[in-house]
Amino acid sequence: MARSQSKWTRPLVSWAFYDFANTIFSAVVLTAYFPLYLTELAGKNIHLGAATTGSMILAGLAIPFLGALSDQTGKTKIYLIRTTLLTIVFLFCFSFTKNPSALIFLFVIACFFYHASLVFYNSLLPVAAPPAMQGYASGLGTALGYLGVVCVLPAVHLVDRSLGRAPVFAVTAFFFLAASLPLFFFVPERSVPHPRKFRWRLWLEEWRRILKTIQGLPSQPALLLFLGGHFFLTDALNTMIFWFMVYTREVFHPGPQNLILVLAAVNAAAFAWGLLSGYWTGRFGSLRLLILAAVVLAASFILLAWTPDFRVFVGTAVTGGAFAIAATWTAGRKTLVEFAPREDVGAFFGLYGLTTKMSVIGSFLFSIVADLAGFRQALGLLIFPAGVGALMLVGSQMLRPKR
Repeated sequence: MARSQSKWTRPLVSWAFYDFANTIFSAVVLTAYFPLYLTELAGKNIHLGAATTGSMILAGLAIPFLGALSDQTGKTKIYLIRTTLLTIVFLFCFSFTKNPSALIFLFVIACFFYHASLVFYNSLLPVAAPPAMQGYASGLGTALGYLGVVCVLPAVHLVDRSLGRAPVFAVTAFFFLAASLPLFFFVPERSVPHPRKFRWRLWLEEWRRILKTIQGLPSQPALLLFLGGHFFLTDALNTMIFWFMVYTREVFHPGPQNLILVLAAVNAAAFAWGLLSGYWTGRFGSLRLLILAAVVLAASFILLAWTPDFRVFVGTAVTGGAFAIAATWTAGRKTLVEFAPREDVGAFFGLYGLTTKMSVIGSFLFSIVADLAGFRQALGLLIFPAGVGALMLVGSQMLRPKR
């Protein structure tokens, strides 16, 4: 028994540690420095909204194809390594231009490969941990991701203060690469029964399969409501993540150091919530935890949008906001694994990723409302998708077949 347990230890931890790597990219590029950098250079919020929306739609269109590659070629880890390295290269290039158009181009391409890498990463979960440990592995990954942000933010902030904002992205690329190495070396490749060679025709084949799956979703109402609820929930979450630093700067006007401290506090809290979420996923069920995350997020938006007190804002972000983020990422992928047949896990993650990446309506609308009416009004709009997501997830739980 000891031998059986120990053989999972290194792959499981190495798989989870990739969350440490990719969340560094997410924090610096999607939440902290790039949104501040681009809005300062461009002078308007809509540029950031359009860039994030465009990158996610592009990734969403490709994700079904990437899921098919994972299921059919037996080269999931190889594709993960390639997409990670391409993300790092384009991120490194951020440091060498201040032209807003060039930055938007680099951002869209880097984000495309970043989101693509997550499909391959999630598809490796079944080979990194046995079913009984997958909730724990997912929670550990979430926690390590936010721990990575807490560890890296002080170093990145020091670079920002000493050398300026542009070098921040090159340093972040180095951290991303270094933290990815454990998965590259210690997680086994995913094997498939009858591997096929890479073919571009897979893209069309997989889209036909996705459309056929979508046509069949009415016969699986629990899965349909889960995907719909997850779409609305992640739309609200993605928007909050993209705009959190810009919102905090524009509404409360803290100094640069306090702004980074707020983000570090939120990520430190998310680290703790991630560990607890992994435990609660196994104890109470992943879908139940996802429902709780949606309800807490909707309630948190009410406080975040309307409180004039900076301390209440930070407290709400550290408690309700951080919990909702950690629980959603932890419970969402575990729920999907429970819905998906093992042999089609890549395809299901492709469909899951499609709904996740297409949930970018909120970010673009946020930028428009922020420019026209103000940031508080823009954040208040997010109560709606979070609430709709919660209701649909409750419906999924009620209709889910008993096992």
